[in-house]
Amino acid sequence: MKTMTKLAAVTLLALSSPAFAGKGGSADLIRQAVTSGSTDAIVAEVEKTEGLMCEDCVQMVTNLTQDNRYAVREVAGWWFAKRPALRDMLATQFEDDLNGNDSIRIRNAADFLGATVTLTALPQLRAAITHGGLSTDAKLALVRAAKALAHTGGNPILQTAMGDSDASVRAAAVVAWRDILGQKSAQPVVALLADRDANVRAQAATVIGGMTEMSGRAQLETLLTDADPFVRRNAAWALGRLGQEASRAALTTAANDASSIVRGVAKASLAQLH
Repeated sequence: MKTMTKLAAVTLLALSSPAFAGKGGSADLIRQAVTSGSTDAIVAEVEKTEGLMCEDCVQMVTNLTQDNRYAVREVAGWWFAKRPALRDMLATQFEDDLNGNDSIRIRNAADFLGATVTLTALPQLRAAITHGGLSTDAKLALVRAAKALAHTGGNPILQTAMGDSDASVRAAAVVAWRDILGQKSAQPVVALLADRDANVRAQAATVIGGMTEMSGRAQLETLLTDADPFVRRNAAWALGRLGQEASRAALTTAANDASSIVRGVAKASLAQLH
């Protein structure tokens, strides 16, 4: 939906809503912050109007839901989350935006729906991640939304993202996996221990260890000889979390690693084996 269409809808509702006192903020101060171009100033002024309801505020914050900066879109979503009626009206329109192939609209919609914890949007979010030709920003926003919603219904979004061609998307999906409430297994993350990107491997090792996914033990032991010291460190830590005696030989070797960080973590992990 176009910005002005959203504005017309939320402004109509705002005019019929009760007024609330602000915390030193005002529409004028938000306007000045927007004019300044400072992300920090915009975030600060929007936060000050947490309890302020005014037509101008609604118009400006609605525009901010489509800003190019994530921090600005995030605080705009937070602002609407404080106003359930306005939030629900905008959420319905943003859900519609997920049905197309416009990466910017999908990015903005995903960030709003995540920031407002709109669980009803999960089906549309799951469908959106399968659209071809999406920008990296759009895919990262969809992963952020799944993480913010923290519902297992978002698992398909993360699993799709784990297979993305962009390493930043894969890494974000791996990190998000552990934050889903009621997540019982990290098995889908195990394959990422062999990812071609070092950061993805390192993040996957952390999730495998944090969730004590035993099926990743053998691959973690292999990572103790990885070329990247941070991957080796995280693998050593994860093996300590798994605590399997079978990993003693591999960790003993890692305790003599060229990196002091790896050596220290490996020695600490050896003490956790049983």
